Amino acid sequence: MDHRWQLDLPDEPVVVPGDAPRLTQVLTNLLANARTHTPAGTTVTVGLARGDGGARLTVVDDGPGIAEDLLPHVFERFARGSVSRSRRTGSTGLGLAIVDAVVAAHGGNVRVHSRPGHTEFAVWLPTETPAPPPDDRVAPSTAVISGGIHAGP
Repeated sequence: MDHRWQLDLPDEPVVVPGDAPRLTQVLTNLLANARTHTPAGTTVTVGLARGDGGARLTVVDDGPGIAEDLLPHVFERFARGSVSRSRRTGSTGLGLAIVDAVVAAHGGNVRVHSRPGHTEFAVWLPTETPAPPPDDRVAPSTAVISGGIHAGP
């Protein structure tokens, strides 16, 4: 591999209620984004922690950063890191828009902070299941996040 991948995970699993395949897609898209938009030799660290009544997942890299003019638009559909990037070179510009939509649908939020040498995507998701409406007959599922995302009981 041309990147250095690191994990900073707690000893105990962090349980997040939600759709496990969609939450997996969030992590997959963030990692693919780091791989695609940073040069060889970049270190990417995935972190997970509990806090503020939820789970905080971070993907941090030491690459060149996101252009200041692009930063406010990274979660918009079809946003691309540069005009040279296209669907032909592997970027549809939808990955971060999907991350934002899935995280919002789970009651969370995603933020990005970037400067040269440090870009951090931080996802916060609640660890409590909100009370369903009285007529909701579908039991919520959960996802366990620790070294990956797995369907929970």
